[in-house]
Amino acid sequence: MKRRLVVVAIAILVAVAAYVRLGPIDASLLDPARHESRTIVDRHGEVLYEPTSASGNRGEWLKSVPPLLADATIAAEDRRFYGHRGVDPIAIARATLRNVRARRVREGGSTITQQVAKLLLASRDRSLRTKWRETILALRLEHRYSKKQILAMYLNLAPYGNRITGVARASRAYFGVAPEQVTPAQAAFLASLPQRPSAFNPLRHPEVARARQEMVLRSMASLTPRQLDDALRERLVFTSKPQPALAMHFIEHLPPGTTRTTLDANLQRDVLGIIEAHRENLLRHGAHSVAVAVLDNASGEWLAWEGSGDYFGDDFGGAIDGVTTPRQPGSTLKPFTYALAFESGHTPATTLDDEPSSFPTAEAGVVYTPHNYDGRYRGLLRVRAALAGSQNVPAVAMLARLGPESLLRLLRNAGFKNLDRTADYYGLGLTLGDAEVTLEQLVKAYSMFARGGRPLFSQRTAFWITDILSDPQAREYAFGTGGSLEFPFPVAVKTGTSQAYHDNWTIGYTRDVTVGVWVGNFDRSPLRGSSGITGAAPIFNAVMLAAMKRARGALPIGDTTPIVAPPPDVAPVSICALSGAGPTTSCPAVQKEWMPAHTTLPLCSLHTPKPHARPFAITTPANGATYMIDPTLRTEFQTLRLRATTPVAWRVDGKPHASHEWPLQPGAHTITAVTAKGEAQSVKIYVK
Repeated sequence: MKRRLVVVAIAILVAVAAYVRLGPIDASLLDPARHESRTIVDRHGEVLYEPTSASGNRGEWLKSVPPLLADATIAAEDRRFYGHRGVDPIAIARATLRNVRARRVREGGSTITQQVAKLLLASRDRSLRTKWRETILALRLEHRYSKKQILAMYLNLAPYGNRITGVARASRAYFGVAPEQVTPAQAAFLASLPQRPSAFNPLRHPEVARARQEMVLRSMASLTPRQLDDALRERLVFTSKPQPALAMHFIEHLPPGTTRTTLDANLQRDVLGIIEAHRENLLRHGAHSVAVAVLDNASGEWLAWEGSGDYFGDDFGGAIDGVTTPRQPGSTLKPFTYALAFESGHTPATTLDDEPSSFPTAEAGVVYTPHNYDGRYRGLLRVRAALAGSQNVPAVAMLARLGPESLLRLLRNAGFKNLDRTADYYGLGLTLGDAEVTLEQLVKAYSMFARGGRPLFSQRTAFWITDILSDPQAREYAFGTGGSLEFPFPVAVKTGTSQAYHDNWTIGYTRDVTVGVWVGNFDRSPLRGSSGITGAAPIFNAVMLAAMKRARGALPIGDTTPIVAPPPDVAPVSICALSGAGPTTSCPAVQKEWMPAHTTLPLCSLHTPKPHARPFAITTPANGATYMIDPTLRTEFQTLRLRATTPVAWRVDGKPHASHEWPLQPGAHTITAVTAKGEAQSVKIYVK
């Protein structure tokens, strides 16, 4: 009976020992992906950012252990590493004796294998149960893996301070070298860190760190006396290179697992430098945030992406991404109205009235009365001049012909996903940017023009839009010359300013790149005297030059190659500069315009004397019209132009009114026109 009990006891002990040593190990604990942080690089391999791993640290998995680091680590952590089976009773006894004598915990008796087990299990409490689990795992590790493999695990899992895991990442962070390149002095310093990373931080406690390093050096078995002496004399120089954090707004949009991006780190730095160079001027106008995006037209890849100008700034929402934040785009949507017009049969020679006008809306009795940005009206304008000079009234007049539902459909097809209301909701103001889109959407949509319209427009439409937007003479009457919109090579460019000056934009493109710039405030506070031409355009100019230099290797100064080549179905035709019709000897100026091939224009009738005068009538405002006061516009722009077919004197509500401009005031009003002969006509209007 006793013998049987002994046999059973031995069998149980053998089974327990076998379970302890031969039991399973969770393979996922040793998956490098759990401990290694990914490095995000630009298109050329330069590091943009290194997010932390799942453990919250930054780590790099080392496949083979450099001899110097192996020697230093064993000297610092476990001198009997090659002589025990995972647990070292002698080390435990020695540590216990020293701790008892010191009456406090001075050292531990854990082996490197036990520390690997602790790191794998991520143990936080130091209970007997936890230590037992660590001991069992250490024994299993010793049974399954070689000493060399276990040492590699430790060097990959150990903490090295400053949120760094693993000696490979630590050697690069502290000394800027690969782990295979460290000197004995550097190896000893790194080996001393895992035991107490904070206490041995050389930046905080240099004397303590130096003493610990010397102790490790003197314990390294591989060093000759000469090597030891050289190592003790070596002065450690730590790298001052900060953790890279470039294009953080863009990085936040990357899919999980992405390591290589399309960005150009050098161009991204150029963009940040340009924004900073314009900071003083921006602040003078009350602008605190800038978003910039640069797209490669050929590949559709992003080359630069800056969302605010200061990602880490706390005062004005620096972490908000202005590239993807919906805002009112102002006049940057006008090219799409005219592109729709060109697709519908109009040409750059089509004429539009730039004069005070009112347009019916979806709401019965309510009219829409747009105003030009500068408050001036220029009469008859060809589409080329109307678009290049960014006049509001002609754009609205054109959209009134086409219908806002057609423009809304086009914009949605162009990628403007935020336009989710009905055409009646947006109305004719859609062409002036009375809706919200993103800079990302604008840049992508403009790049379609640069690529010849595919797949949204015909090449002819893309050519006409591009030719107009890159025509400095056509915009000279509105923007002058020598400003931020002019370049020593063709650039198609458009500015925009939203209602009440909350946002301003400049978007443009060459054959190579499309660049977009937004300037404003994320809290929507208005800017002071800043428009697309004064706020965003100077930044756009500098970014475009930097982007083209990167794209071509040097600025293509003097290159006059068209951005979009003229298609075979257009040809230059002489036209009357004012009417856009075929010129006659009475036309004061004649210009060339790209027209559909084989076009036969009717002769200009604008400069022919009229057979009789028009009868007396009030042309503006219309009788019974309703006008809406826009609370977002300045009061000086909220005026109604009074017009009649003959010279008249005006009376408003029975009182004389000397000006042809009447400031809108709520209520019902009677507008009366009186000719020199005493003839009078009146209309009633309503202002809400």
